[in-house]
Amino acid sequence: MQHRIASKVSHVVLLATILVGFSFLFWQQSEPAAQVVDASIADAIEAAQYAPRGADACLTCHNTTTVNAIQTTPHWRSTDFRTPAAQHDCESCHGASPEHLQSMSSPAVVFSGNGRFPQSDVSIQNQSCLGCHQTDARTHWAASSHQAADVSCVSCHDIHASSDQVLSPLLQAQTCFGCHQDKRAELNRRSHHPVAEGLMSCSSCHNPHGSVTASLLAKNSINETCTGCHTEKRGPFLWEHQPVAEACTNCHNPHGSTQAALLNIRQPFLCQTCHQDVFHPSSLYSGTGIPDAGAAQTLLGSACTNCHSQVHGSNHPSGSRFTR
Repeated sequence: MQHRIASKVSHVVLLATILVGFSFLFWQQSEPAAQVVDASIADAIEAAQYAPRGADACLTCHNTTTVNAIQTTPHWRSTDFRTPAAQHDCESCHGASPEHLQSMSSPAVVFSGNGRFPQSDVSIQNQSCLGCHQTDARTHWAASSHQAADVSCVSCHDIHASSDQVLSPLLQAQTCFGCHQDKRAELNRRSHHPVAEGLMSCSSCHNPHGSVTASLLAKNSINETCTGCHTEKRGPFLWEHQPVAEACTNCHNPHGSTQAALLNIRQPFLCQTCHQDVFHPSSLYSGTGIPDAGAAQTLLGSACTNCHSQVHGSNHPSGSRFTR
């Protein structure tokens, strides 16, 4: 009996010894692996602490003079909560693009495409801008002629430039002339508004972001736009000249003309397009009345306005013919 008990005890001791041995062996093998895992996590945490974030992450690769110039623009005023710098830096405009940072895939919004990253659709580009700039002068952008023509904001604006050319009265027209080349020719005629001289710009009369008029006028009508400067022509007058009341462009080309005072054609031919048989002969005046062939007063000096000097309208009781 005692022999059997001793035998069982010895077996238990042997089994316990084996289990302790295996546990010690497993502990020796597993601890280095755990130490490696802990070290990897620590390295990742340390790397994340020092990895560039926000704009710094973008500028790690896009560190050029052209890109860095945005730091001198109003977009980079971090003290203004409305700016990209106060929101999500570059991602405020280009969209969240973690895949671009990790695997160099295309950013969410590409404004200037290249061989690797094609330009985003115009509607996507403009929506990025209109997310902030959708009030005041841009209220009528939707359905405007520029929007219908798929013009993007960056077609005219350089948001990274410290001095955006389109905001300069002296340089703005050069941006507009990129598309409106016919207006470039007109503004170089001898009679023109002082756009080239920098005394006014295209946006003095037009709102390129949209308006209620067909020509993107800044005011509600042609005459309201013109009389904003030419107040003496505003009226109302006791005697009104009908074509003047309708639209200044009936007689004038606002961008430029080969005739004096921006007239569409010279006098008296301009006047006779309407006045063909009223108080004066209905025959069209020609060069036969110019000295030395003749001396028709209607072809000399200011022509019809030699007598009808108040052609825009008169407040004189006897001014029904605009002579006073």
